[in-house]
Amino acid sequence: MVKNIIWIVIVAVIGVPSWQIGTIMLEKKKTGYMLQEQANSIKRYQRPDLVKKYVEENLETMGLPTNFSFEVLGSRKVKIDYTYYGAATLFGYTYYDTTVDMEVVTEEGTWDNQ
Repeated sequence: MVKNIIWIVIVAVIGVPSWQIGTIMLEKKKTGYMLQEQANSIKRYQRPDLVKKYVEENLETMGLPTNFSFEVLGSRKVKIDYTYYGAATLFGYTYYDTTVDMEVVTEEGTWDNQ
């Protein structure tokens, strides 16, 4: 009985925070990839209004705030600025939070360099 209680405490103190922090890190990376993919999609669509719409839809689908800035730098180049915020809490105590300012610009010639 005591052994089971000790295992539960270990899982609650180590396992849950590790899982939450890992989830935040993966979500942050996924958000960055999604923003870069959408910035590069201007080459395919050549319509900034569509790219902006898709960024908003993807952020909404991921359950993230849809506050971002969108700037058209050229006919086939855009810049997207987004602030990602993630926090991990346990029993009402926030033990990990991160705020990352993400800025992505349409890449040029990525396949030529490889």
